[in-house]
Amino acid sequence: MNYQLREMKIEDIEEIVKGEEKVFGHSLGYDLIYSDLALNPYALYVVLEIEEKIHGYVGMWITDNLEIINLYVDEEYQGMGFGSIIMEFVIDICEQSNISNLSLEVRSSNVKAINLYEKYGLKKSHIRKNYYVNENKETEDAIVMVRTFEVK
Repeated sequence: MNYQLREMKIEDIEEIVKGEEKVFGHSLGYDLIYSDLALNPYALYVVLEIEEKIHGYVGMWITDNLEIINLYVDEEYQGMGFGSIIMEFVIDICEQSNISNLSLEVRSSNVKAINLYEKYGLKKSHIRKNYYVNENKETEDAIVMVRTFEVK
């Protein structure tokens, strides 16, 4: 199976929005992703291509810290190691860029994602109550996960 990680292009946004809606039931939205790509010098968005089609991505804000804004792998490719490939890429950025902290929010019910993040050394830091709202206006807590790196 051929795959690659590559920097996201403006023309990829529509596909990413569709993928987010399929996986999460909602999306960050075209406008937010577009403004990050076009205007935010601290944003890095990377797509996962499998057989030349987009099947996931990670969006990050990178300063002294790296915050994962969103990450998904299409459901049909979950459990095949692609989440690990993305996380290893993120960890490499942290280590090579002298990042002191890696952080993200994850739905408290997303056990698969929590297990993946724990595999890469992220620890549960605290809870953000009612952080996520689903299409039925029900809320769910977010777990904030953090990993600290030794700065050289």
